[in-house]
Amino acid sequence: MSSKQPNSDFLSSPSLHWLEACRQLEQKGEAYCLATVVAYVGSVPRASGSKMVITAQCQFDTLGGGNLEHQVIAKARSAIQSGDAQVSVERFSLAADLGQCCGGAVQVMFEYFHTQTPKVVVFGAGHVCQALGPILAQLPLHLTVIDSRQEWLTPLQNQGIDTKHYDNPVEAINQLAPNSYIVVMTQDHGLDFELVRNALERNCFAFVGLIGSQGKKSRFEFRLKEQLSHAELLDGLTCPIGNPDIQGKLPMQVAVSIAAQLIQLTGKTEPSCPQGDEQQWRQFNQLRQTLKEVNP
Repeated sequence: MSSKQPNSDFLSSPSLHWLEACRQLEQKGEAYCLATVVAYVGSVPRASGSKMVITAQCQFDTLGGGNLEHQVIAKARSAIQSGDAQVSVERFSLAADLGQCCGGAVQVMFEYFHTQTPKVVVFGAGHVCQALGPILAQLPLHLTVIDSRQEWLTPLQNQGIDTKHYDNPVEAINQLAPNSYIVVMTQDHGLDFELVRNALERNCFAFVGLIGSQGKKSRFEFRLKEQLSHAELLDGLTCPIGNPDIQGKLPMQVAVSIAAQLIQLTGKTEPSCPQGDEQQWRQFNQLRQTLKEVNP
């Protein structure tokens, strides 16, 4: 059975105030949605101005619970996972649509942040990762390190790096966001193989890189051709990894080489500007007129 433990205490505190959650998520560069009740009519759980924060795995503060909150969380997470995260205003009828006894209706505005920040996931918290993690943590990307050995994750966690502990790290692959940059460098070649095979099968990542020599690459390619559902998926593997102009075998030298390659790759992803702010606010005002706000 797998256990997964995020590194930040606040992630296990759903009662955390929305503003403090935003502050900490901003520091981490993690994608999140700020959901705000902007208008209501009739009897509703929370008044205008109530907010909650939703990430891919957690939520903080509340819009009153019940099916309304469940639907808000589902919509926000779907947008975060798909990358189609634009400001929107949605109307929810508590009685007709959600089966809640309050009987009123609310409009909720969804605002998204850091959805275009490149996500780098490193499997293996060994010596190279101990050098690589602090470098990547200073770059405009969201770094997550995954390992089955908590004692290797703790030093990175103490530096504010997002870490996740899995008894079986392969189980994390299906939970990763599309277009993530995957770096595989665990202590176990068998685990490396399973991670690479599963990542290639998903066929949705921006980069799947494997640390190792040309010999390791040849052995992996031979087995992957037999086990992948389609041989062309093998084209998605990069091995060896790193910038070839940066030589050396010391952990820091290897880390700098890998960081240089990731900087080149993630730098090609331009952050998206807020889309249609004026149009979104015009839409919001029009929608607001259809639902007259009632002050308590």
